[in-house]
Amino acid sequence: MKILLLSPNQIHRYNWGHQLFRNEIGNQHEVVYYGEGFPNFDSKLYVKEIIKKIYRKSKPDLIMTYGWRYSKDFNGMGDIDIPKAHIVVDYGRPQGIIRQNSFHRKNKYDLLFVITQNAHRLITKNTPEIPAHIIPFSVDANIYKPLNIPKENIALAAFNSRPDVYPNRTKIRRALKQLGIKTIQKRVIHNNLIKAINRCKITVTSNNIFASLSMRYTETLACGGFLLADKPEDLESVGLEDGKHLVLYKDIKDFSKKVKYYMNPKHDSERQKIEKAGMKFVRENHSCKKRVEQMTQIINKELGIQ
Repeated sequence: MKILLLSPNQIHRYNWGHQLFRNEIGNQHEVVYYGEGFPNFDSKLYVKEIIKKIYRKSKPDLIMTYGWRYSKDFNGMGDIDIPKAHIVVDYGRPQGIIRQNSFHRKNKYDLLFVITQNAHRLITKNTPEIPAHIIPFSVDANIYKPLNIPKENIALAAFNSRPDVYPNRTKIRRALKQLGIKTIQKRVIHNNLIKAINRCKITVTSNNIFASLSMRYTETLACGGFLLADKPEDLESVGLEDGKHLVLYKDIKDFSKKVKYYMNPKHDSERQKIEKAGMKFVRENHSCKKRVEQMTQIINKELGIQ
């Protein structure tokens, strides 16, 4: 499949997982990446001009965009008579919903992919005329992997803690401090994050206001890390099980109780069993490779593109 993927190159951003996923699309299809950070990018060109510039004797089978914030400046999409798919990211806040609904209709997308159940519910309600499918966050299993380094009695709590989006993250950091647990809180990214997950005995997180699964789930589990988190609504739909692949806490009191339990060396074997099961499950079911294969099947079925 020949795909023109319009999106900036985010490989150097702190959340490079978005770009790692898009890179996997290029491993499975004939993809031309065009956007800020890629060679020969010209922000003034309309989509029709971009196609003429890249495809001299043919056209792409599919045009794909990723995230409204990164796609809204590609003008003239609605004038193109080529199948178009868009991957929706960060859809949920009222003003953003209104703008993105207008953006989806204006660009005449034939197919939408969404990351979470919450976004899927809202999109099928707001733009029911456009088919929408869930493709949950995945992880590059070639990069996020177990390392042969010993675990230390450290908790990894490195995350964005904006209270308007993540209301409980400051609370769990405070709870760790009260427990006297040594904690990594500063932002660690890319290979340093992978090392930190492997080094720390537990990784902790808390979901956003929509209780949606984040990248930290697949990132942690793919590395063989032990994840302690509150329950996302997407948990069962992606096949993750509490006590088998990860451990969930109900509230801050329960969080503190479970931190003490799994940090205790007496329970290392129980923790390691959960780590191994979570790692195996995510690497088999939620790799970027697997997710792109699933996305390709949906494109074949919905748009008839092989």
